Amino acid sequence: MEAKGEGRSPSGSQAPGTRLRLLLAYAGYTLATNATLSSAVWMIYLAHQGYSPVVIGLLEMTLHVTKLSAEIPTGIYADLLGRRRSLTVYCFLSAAAMLCLALSFWPLIVLAFVLWGLAFAFRGGAEEALLWGLARRLVHDERELPGYYSRLISRVYLLVLLAEAASTSAGGVLGEVQAVLPFLVQAALSLLGILPLRVLPEERGVRQRQPLRHLLQGLQAVRGDGMLAGLLLLAGVVEGCGLTIYYYHQLYLAGLGLSLAQIGLVIAASQVISFVCTALAPVLLMRLARVRLLLLLSSALAGGLLLMSLPLVPLSLVGFLILFQGAYALWQPVVSTWLNERSPEAQRATVLSLQTGLFSATMMVLFPLFGLGVGEISYRLLYRLLVLVMSGSVLISSLGLLWVRWQRASRE
Repeated sequence: MEAKGEGRSPSGSQAPGTRLRLLLAYAGYTLATNATLSSAVWMIYLAHQGYSPVVIGLLEMTLHVTKLSAEIPTGIYADLLGRRRSLTVYCFLSAAAMLCLALSFWPLIVLAFVLWGLAFAFRGGAEEALLWGLARRLVHDERELPGYYSRLISRVYLLVLLAEAASTSAGGVLGEVQAVLPFLVQAALSLLGILPLRVLPEERGVRQRQPLRHLLQGLQAVRGDGMLAGLLLLAGVVEGCGLTIYYYHQLYLAGLGLSLAQIGLVIAASQVISFVCTALAPVLLMRLARVRLLLLLSSALAGGLLLMSLPLVPLSLVGFLILFQGAYALWQPVVSTWLNERSPEAQRATVLSLQTGLFSATMMVLFPLFGLGVGEISYRLLYRLLVLVMSGSVLISSLGLLWVRWQRASRE
């Protein structure tokens, strides 16, 4: 099955059995490819192989440099040749990266991070573009599409949280049995993810294969929609901040005097809060105006960072768990819905790859700051600098809210 982006309307005509089969197929792909058994052990594995923290940080940067360089070409690939095909390439490259890591020969270690970065680039905009196309097939009316997609993407994020929690624990257990087992099992699961992908219909943006023209059309669409451009920039920065802080805040909490067991409880609590907030995202999208919701999320992120920068453990925990982690969990499905709603169908994967590229650029800046020495000066200073970034988004959101109200008043 194949669908083209130009002029396609919602079908909504699938039989219940077909709808269930498509949804289960996407769920199977999500579970298989988010079973990140290596995430709990790869740094320890490389350290045992003799790699210093600086070298490990440089390898992580290699991943993000590769991903950033490949984002636009792979987004064009997904739009012109197929989004399902792009995700299939992602599965193969991800499996190859895990196998290179398992072999532990230093040129292959470097190659593993290059392949890992390429894999994430092929996944980039293609994954949500494919899901949007699937949602389009399952609604009866175009007006239902944003609401249905918001419920669908929230459930996908819930599956991601479950898969990551279970696989991280399993990776630690397998790593104690044999150091390379987490990588081998993750490689097998990546290849297994191709099977449910074959059930899903292919989605293309356009059939004509003119990459440069396609890119220019995508950039023109972003340039012509200030809201889309702003959301792409904010999403890339916020998601880069969120992931980096998730990793390094554990070290900050240890510096405040928490034990490993207490830090483990904090991370477990953050996963529970993320699960609950992700489930609430569709409800908030229905009940709150978009600019108002953006303002609330940006304010919560900024307030969370400010409390996290304080040397008081209770306030730091409230900032991390309730404000920052809760708002970040809401941010992902909410902004994904908005970005897909405003992105042109023909260039959807290319436009969404701009956001994942900005995410990689943010990671390339923040990871060295937190991990290669600047963090020794003061995590608090870095958190306060990020407060300024989030405060900028609050200001933009406030101006947007005033603009919307002014336009409504003018029409009345």
